[in-house]
Amino acid sequence: KHAYPIPAVNQLLASLSGGKVFAKLDLAQAYQQLTVDDATADAQTIITHRGAFRVKRLQFGISAAPGIFQNVIDKTVAGIQGVLPYFDDILIAASDEKELANRLETVLHRFAKAGLRFKADKCKFCLPRVEFLGFEVDATGIHPAIAKVQAIQDAPIPKNKQQLQAFLGLLNFYHSFLKDKATVAEPLHRLLDKNARWTWTGKHEKAFIDVKRLLSSDAVLTHYDSKKPLVLVCDASPHGIGAILCHKLSSTQEIPIAFYSRTLSATERNYAQIDKEALAVIAGVKKFHEYLYGRQFTIITDHKPLLGLFVPKKETPQILSPRMLRWSILLNAYDYTINYRPGKEIANADALSRLPKQSTENNGSHNPVILLLETIDNFPLHGKDIARITAKDPILTRVLSWAWRGWPKSVSDERLKPYVTLE
Repeated sequence: KHAYPIPAVNQLLASLSGGKVFAKLDLAQAYQQLTVDDATADAQTIITHRGAFRVKRLQFGISAAPGIFQNVIDKTVAGIQGVLPYFDDILIAASDEKELANRLETVLHRFAKAGLRFKADKCKFCLPRVEFLGFEVDATGIHPAIAKVQAIQDAPIPKNKQQLQAFLGLLNFYHSFLKDKATVAEPLHRLLDKNARWTWTGKHEKAFIDVKRLLSSDAVLTHYDSKKPLVLVCDASPHGIGAILCHKLSSTQEIPIAFYSRTLSATERNYAQIDKEALAVIAGVKKFHEYLYGRQFTIITDHKPLLGLFVPKKETPQILSPRMLRWSILLNAYDYTINYRPGKEIANADALSRLPKQSTENNGSHNPVILLLETIDNFPLHGKDIARITAKDPILTRVLSWAWRGWPKSVSDERLKPYVTLE
């Protein structure tokens, strides 16, 4: 199977900062533009009442086809700024029409050279606002698509748990926009509890109507900008946790990039409140890892005791539960500061935690890690090179010797102290 990573929608949308004018291209026949070798053609043979037909182009339904196609498209547009490929949809963003024209010319030249064709009637150019992957994008930020908003507004009253679950699933596609969903949707989520009987009452009717009002075509999330400060606001309630990733525009203004919430498992509901608050921080950091890792950011909590436990660049307190110690070690991989803010001032995260969306995540302590490798020919650096240069370095030579023979309790040379501390 062709194990090529398909880009996540949130990753693509996060790279749109600075876009003010857009173009959207649509590839014709998608996979079927790619020719295959003889062995693959044999494997794709179709048996019909008129005989066997050997297909010479990549077909829909082949499990490896999405990865193969995305790989081809990514390589075709590699190195072109402002180009977001997602299968047969290509979005091009630019700061003005001249820049868009230049990028568009480069893209069209690349695809022509690769022998790939577009559907002319589905291509759109020089748009101030464009629909892409279920969202509408413009210079101000990311909006829910009008057609999907209308589908939610027109949804009929559910008659059973399955219909309610389908409605909430449709709503959750835009959960990043629904900052008050936790509170408003509480009666609906309680109906989905395993042992709850289906009884639709007035409070459910009101919640159903109110939750529809939360989502409108006017809702907007700001574009992620790598140059603006990041703030992660976290909070926990007895039944859920919530987090908001924001850009800090001034000392008093924060604008949301995305919202996140989930329910607590039966085990997590038995945690002490300090553990629940810590879990909210850890869950928020994990959820927004792609935004936070490698960047300086600020964690905001309304639970003061966490300020003494999750102190960056300080020794971890020795008297900690194994769970809290594990979380503290995880946070050491990030560049953050943690500040206290009273609960009444972080109402958005508090609302998310009061009734988060029903979680289907695996909340175990061991998360799977998938490593994708690709062989690189003529790799510029080898282990022998590192060993040879290390042997010539007076500092690293002593460090290597200590690693083999044992570390000293202290050293006087300031250049060596960081290595002893790390050990």
